Amino acid sequence: MKLRATWRIWVLTAVVAVATAVFVLMQVQPAATQTDTPPIDLTADVEARNCTPCHPVIGASRKPGIIFNHAAHLMTDCSACHFVNAHESGKTATPAMASCFACHGLTHGPTGVIASGECGDCHTDESKLRPSSHVKDWKAAPHARAAKADVNSCMLCHEARTDCDECHTREWLDLPPMPEMYLRSVPVKQDEPAVLIDVDEPTTISQCTFCHPNINGFADDRIIFTHADHLKREYRCEACHPRFAHQPTGETDHNTMQMCYRCHGLVHSASGEVAPQKCEACHPKDFPLVPADHTTSFKSGGHKDLAHADSSYCSMCHTPDFCVKCHNGGVKLADGRTSNKVIPVDHRKPDWSSKHGALFLEQKGDCAVCHASSSCERCHQTTMPHPTDWLARHTKMNGTLPDDCNVCHKDRETCQECHHQSVRSTQLVLKNCVQCHDEMRTRPATKIKNSGLAEHAVHFDVAEKKGEPYVCDDCHIGFGTTHIQVQNAVSGPHDLRLCYDCHGRLDINNMLIAPYTGAELCRRCHVDLNL
Repeated sequence: MKLRATWRIWVLTAVVAVATAVFVLMQVQPAATQTDTPPIDLTADVEARNCTPCHPVIGASRKPGIIFNHAAHLMTDCSACHFVNAHESGKTATPAMASCFACHGLTHGPTGVIASGECGDCHTDESKLRPSSHVKDWKAAPHARAAKADVNSCMLCHEARTDCDECHTREWLDLPPMPEMYLRSVPVKQDEPAVLIDVDEPTTISQCTFCHPNINGFADDRIIFTHADHLKREYRCEACHPRFAHQPTGETDHNTMQMCYRCHGLVHSASGEVAPQKCEACHPKDFPLVPADHTTSFKSGGHKDLAHADSSYCSMCHTPDFCVKCHNGGVKLADGRTSNKVIPVDHRKPDWSSKHGALFLEQKGDCAVCHASSSCERCHQTTMPHPTDWLARHTKMNGTLPDDCNVCHKDRETCQECHHQSVRSTQLVLKNCVQCHDEMRTRPATKIKNSGLAEHAVHFDVAEKKGEPYVCDDCHIGFGTTHIQVQNAVSGPHDLRLCYDCHGRLDINNMLIAPYTGAELCRRCHVDLNL
């Protein structure tokens, strides 16, 4: 008998050890990004595949007073303990003690007890073993009413003979003996319509409400926020939650303040501010607005690295004026030192004034840290950066606008797509072009200084040989955007492949399509290049 008991203990220990090893491996594996995750069925029988997308590490119980670890139960189906859906209607259902007693304390033939039925094996010393329902006078009428409704539940903890029958005899109660043992039963889970969510799909409200019916019912003393205010404006959930909120890391994705600032404080043309920027609109009055990392050393120069790495973090609260005040020098810092003037190295180079516009358009650098629109307007007559309604208003500006545009917009394709839209089928003749480009009256056309206008003007007389003038689509493939003429460092403003489609070529009748072959074409304008 002793040998058989020892063998049972060894087998049980081995099973637990293997299960624990598997569980440890689950913990140390790096968390993967959710991709191609099978849809979760929230109403199906509880299975690991429906839990792991949000709970990759199920480990030990976090319920106070309970000693429990899933690793020791991996050989058991989840639904053997979880009779109902774990999450529904804003509540989390944990297995009742009755589900534990389906195995704990159960003797299975010669194998003996399947799992320990001792209280101390599952409850800590601090755990109150007496249920909260057992009020002070429980042993009087209250327990009798409960036992009459379900005496089997009493047998979870009580021995019928010593705990019940002997007391009933002493009290002269005419009651039959209580049941000798707890009768184990497993409830049948009711079938429910499937509720599927796909964690790889864009976030929607339907993915959340099954478990969180009150999406505004969260306690957070840091922010003032309700989903309802945002849903009324028909914002998509994915705008703030770009991926499913519960990730394989076991953490919950929360929106960042920088994501909020995509709308808060944004001025949308004549509609004004999209959402308020004031701190008190989103934070309680007693909320400390100064971040904990803004120490004395941080405010006295230590913020430099963070500002370079992510200037949008700083600009949530600080305007350029706030930064420039110190960066211009002469201001007393938090540590008592006086600030020095801060001018970026590239700003001191002679070519900075001609290069900064392109860098700004390419969104390189952190211009907004120091510069507001007023900084740009000292040189630029147009509003910089352009407001959202700029395209609708820019035609009403004064006659100096083209010169101002040329500072940044070297490639005019974007302008041409709009400005030439109405003349895309217009014939290339003098009277049609001079309405906007008076310079094209110059004769000979090769004297026109604007190379683009000159190239067009020299073709005004093509009708004399061709029989009709050119129209834009004769040369431009897809009006406004030619796939042949390309600005590059090798060809400069000309890509002669387009020109030589006609110049120097013979047609099907072996006749010259256009004169000026090879270098002759270049010499028409570039008379001083010794070609």
